[in-house]
Amino acid sequence: MNPNTFLFKPAEDLVNEGKLAEAVDVYRSVIVDAPGHPFAHHNLAILLRKLNQIEGAIEQSQKAYELSPDNPTILLSLGLSLEMGGFFGKAENFYKESLRYNPNYTAALNNLGHILDHTERPLEALPILQKALQLNPHDNDIRLNLANVYISLGRPTEAEELIKEIKTAAAYNSLGIAKYVQRDWIGAKTQFKKALSVEPDFAGAHENLALTLLHLKEFEAGWIEYDWRWKNTANRLTKPIFNKPIWNGGQLAGKNLLLHCEQGFGDAIQFIRYAGLIEKSGGKIFLACQPELLDLLRDAPGIDEAYIFGSQIPSYDFHAPLLSLPGITESLVTEPKTMKSYLKVSAKRVEPRSLNKNLKIGIFWAGRQRHIHDPYRNRRCPVKLFEILAQLPNVSFYNLQYNQPITDELSNITLIESFPAISTFQDTAEAISKVDLVVSIDSAVIHLTGAMGKPGIVLLNYAADWRWGNGFGTAPWYPSIQMFRQVVPGNWKTVFDQVSTFIKHTYLP
Repeated sequence: MNPNTFLFKPAEDLVNEGKLAEAVDVYRSVIVDAPGHPFAHHNLAILLRKLNQIEGAIEQSQKAYELSPDNPTILLSLGLSLEMGGFFGKAENFYKESLRYNPNYTAALNNLGHILDHTERPLEALPILQKALQLNPHDNDIRLNLANVYISLGRPTEAEELIKEIKTAAAYNSLGIAKYVQRDWIGAKTQFKKALSVEPDFAGAHENLALTLLHLKEFEAGWIEYDWRWKNTANRLTKPIFNKPIWNGGQLAGKNLLLHCEQGFGDAIQFIRYAGLIEKSGGKIFLACQPELLDLLRDAPGIDEAYIFGSQIPSYDFHAPLLSLPGITESLVTEPKTMKSYLKVSAKRVEPRSLNKNLKIGIFWAGRQRHIHDPYRNRRCPVKLFEILAQLPNVSFYNLQYNQPITDELSNITLIESFPAISTFQDTAEAISKVDLVVSIDSAVIHLTGAMGKPGIVLLNYAADWRWGNGFGTAPWYPSIQMFRQVVPGNWKTVFDQVSTFIKHTYLP
């Protein structure tokens, strides 16, 4: 707030009393009386942000900027309003503009560093937040944002050291993530619970606790906590809006149920298995999914009809997200529902260039570009390491990396061959059916391999997802999949050496 003008004092008094809505009305009156005052719009924007009225905050911040385009405080505020509205690129530009007028403005440095890390650019964020901390070494917000960057860069112990004395929910949550990536599930659980003791409705901490509990095989509590994912704005997961109640289990008894996919393709492939466990008793099960999955999942067990999101769906009585089904369809305290094969695909259309008598291995090495700077969580493996497997005798490789050409890094693997026209998961499934073995990072491809009951090897990073358990050998959800995981963060070579030995002794004469 600007304390230098008496115009704002009545509103400031109301703010100090916690009467934010009344303070908003006062500022609107001030704007009517003094429409050219930039800080009236600026202060109103701050209040609207506190009231979570982001559209109005953006409007008022924009008006303040138009009246005072070179004020670093107003530029910062516009950036913050835009960031809260999800306009990250525009927000970043206004933070940078604020710093152009005041290069040592720690609030702008802090916000810029935060948004760079949030948009998967921690290397850019690091020097900016380090500068901010040098300028203001006791600012806990800066320390927390820098700690989050350290986590993003695979430096969790440095993150812990930086924020271990901060007693806020956000700090406890970040400490939990630092423990989580180091596979200290008990420590992570403790920190997430501390966060929730401070802020009981902290959706991000609830979701993180859920994933930790699932790692610990505390399924009943884990699936209950996982429902908080819909309230966690940080995961960018939008809850679909339906005009029918959510299904809570039991026989359908002539009623119709709409299941809907969520999150990634692999999640849908993994959890569609639960559709076949539902007792219809005269009812029907419809599925809403992404277009890439339609042909594959329309014939999944239990599914009567499948539709693309946004298309016309027949009348239904209940709905349920796929990843909520484990907690609905089976006892919450049991192990995951293991199935040998539940997606049956006929091999018709996709033909490789040649199908020789060698051991045919389909490979997949790069999924979504997340955590690419974090050796603990980066799922992508260097494709060049497949040269280790190429040294095995009587082996041919087939590229399952859809919509991605063979790269120069694979130039030394002369046996690589590709399947043409892989554009949907039906195509991928047919390609998988024509190879003997799939070797893949944690991806939709390896989930599909397991769902088909085909032999596969999953290459796991150090802090692998909960669904792959914590050990080696046969995967918990897929009896046909063998797990090989990093024992040192970022060390993929040892994983490939172990896979090479396994293939040699298991598949080659």
